Amino acid sequence: MSVAVLTAIGVLLTPFGYIMSVCYMKKLKPSEFSVKKLLPDTLYRKLYIVVAAVICIGVITAFEFMYPSALLVHKAKLLILILLMIPAAAVDLKTQKIPNVILLVALAIRVVFYIVEIFWYPYDILTVLSESFLGGAVIGGFFLLLLLVFKNSIGMGDVKLFAVMGLYQGIWGALTSVFFSLSVMFVLSVILLITKKKTGKDTVSFAPAILAGTVAAVILTGI
Repeated sequence: MSVAVLTAIGVLLTPFGYIMSVCYMKKLKPSEFSVKKLLPDTLYRKLYIVVAAVICIGVITAFEFMYPSALLVHKAKLLILILLMIPAAAVDLKTQKIPNVILLVALAIRVVFYIVEIFWYPYDILTVLSESFLGGAVIGGFFLLLLLVFKNSIGMGDVKLFAVMGLYQGIWGALTSVFFSLSVMFVLSVILLITKKKTGKDTVSFAPAILAGTVAAVILTGI
């Protein structure tokens, strides 16, 4: 049952995220949609589908074999967060911007999950809500402060993405993801500097590292 539900979420959200990323980067309006314009006809688009499928399968497999006792609502919530981070990372990698529409979709889905959790955790709902709001406020607030104190250290889109992460994962899950995200970003930055693909003055897209860190955190900790 759990695998079937999670697989259905992956089958629905993976193409949805792909379409959102293509439409944003191509600036397509709903009236301009066509199969031809959305086809994975470039290497970047093909890589998107492959990476999204690998991540989705990897996360579902980890949930099934490493955290079989975790509640379905928890698994579904984290999988949705990751699947919405994929288009955010893809767009950020190309444009160094994270679309607000993706963040708004993530927030809307999180609101739906709040309603589900009210019925799923009737006796623990205050704890669930407080951890979620605390995660969003602390994680989002920290990176907002970082942005204000150190100009150009991080983008506003990254700040909003971290806040959304906190709402989905709660304070402890989000802190774990932040740790892995910063670790990935550090290693990536060092590699780019060594290979001279970037200099100390260049900016590096953060969302791909946030995605990688969150996937690692969820697979390794289950939260």
